[in-house]
Amino acid sequence: MASKKLLKKKVKGMIFEILNDCDEVIVNEGKNADKADKLIDEAVDFHDEVIAKINSAKTKKEFNEIVSSLTKAGEDFGKKLKSL
Repeated sequence: MASKKLLKKKVKGMIFEILNDCDEVIVNEGKNADKADKLIDEAVDFHDEVIAKINSAKTKKEFNEIVSSLTKAGEDFGKKLKSL
């Protein structure tokens, strides 16, 4: 089981990469700026939701669910970034 601190670092790193990629799209490609802005909002909302789940998690089962949701969300965000 990963510690809360490590899970939070993983989430923050993933969100940082998404925000960085979206900022690059906004600066370089004006046509997809609105889509990138919406993806930024979605990523920030996901971050807040997952951090709250991590803070309230007590059992190994809850941590495993969080880790699996992070994996799925990472794939989903990756697909959305590629579509920009």
